[in-house]
Order: sequence, then structure tokens, then C-alpha cells
Amino acid sequence: MKKLQSRHAASGKRISDIIQAALACFTELGFNNTSMADICARANASTGSVYHHFKSKELLAAAVYLEGIEAYQSGLLKIFETENDPFRGISSIIEYHLKWVQKNPDWAQFLFQKRHSAFLVETEDTLLTLNKKFKQGIADWFKCHMKAGAIRPLAWDMVISLLLGPCQEYTKLYMSKKTVTKINEAVHELSLAAWRSLSQE
Repeated sequence: MKKLQSRHAASGKRISDIIQAALACFTELGFNNTSMADICARANASTGSVYHHFKSKELLAAAVYLEGIEAYQSGLLKIFETENDPFRGISSIIEYHLKWVQKNPDWAQFLFQKRHSAFLVETEDTLLTLNKKFKQGIADWFKCHMKAGAIRPLAWDMVISLLLGPCQEYTKLYMSKKTVTKINEAVHELSLAAWRSLSQE
């Protein structure tokens, strides 16, 4: 059994290495200009090893996208599981979003640029499952605070737009290197704006 677990661990690391190599290549060369040979070289993996896990560049790109989405969403969901104060929760959500982009610029750029790509058709069911869980986590947290009277009783589309809409706009400017406001200051200002928009105060 230990040998079997070791093989699974090795396989998981190999897949992770290939995904990271693909992300680096897509960032540096662009998706269209990246070949599977480029990815093999960056991952220090044989052609057979890469194709064993991913049958095409498109399927590998879809895996890169899914890994990024899952990493982002899982970290954000932890806030909803641990933070009970409505203002600190909203501020933590905004801080997490902006600092995740800051720490993961390649992934953030890839997720933003490729969110409507044809290769995501193959992952539609998985994406729907991830997004459903993500949406439910947000909705449950806000419903709790709406019932307590801290948050205005707004529909889901208004909550997410007021919460993350301004963050998304700042993120676009940040990724384009057009911001003048530092991340920490942006977290402060956007948190106050979101709280004023969403709270009963």
C-alpha cells in the first residue's frame, strides 16, 4: 500500500509540475505560440509523460484554468467558514481577492484572459460544480447576516456586484499596470465602499 501511495504522490507532483510549466509558457510565449514541446522542456518531462496526463494543449490549458479557479475559490471560501463579523468578513474577502491577484499575477492574467475560451467546453461540468459550491458559500454567509439585520436584504446579483465589481475593475487596472493606489490602500478604500453599499448602517 505504501508503494501505491508513493506512486500516486509522484503522479500528483508530476501533474502539478506540468501545469505550472504550462502556465509559465502561456505567460511568456502566449497560448497560441506555446507548443507542447515548450511545455515538456519547461517541465523537464518527456513527451510521453506529458501526453500521458494531457492529450492536447487545449486539455492542459483547461487543467491550468481549473487549478487556478479552484485555488482562488477554496481560499475565499475559508473566509466564509471562519469569519463571523460582517464588516471584517467583507474586508477580508476584498483583501483576499486583491492579494491573491498580487501573489499570483500569471494565474490571474490567465483566468481573466481565457474565461471564454473554447477549450473550457471540456470542463463545463467541473466548472459548474465549482461555481455552484462557491456561490452557495457566499450566499449562505450573506443570508446569515441579512437575517441578523447587518446586511441589506439584496438579491445575489446585487451582492456580488457591489462586493466584487469595484475589485474587478481595480484588478483590471492593476494587471495593466495602470494603478496609482497601492494594494493595502485599495483594500481599505474598497472595503469601506463595499460596507457602505451592503450594510444596513
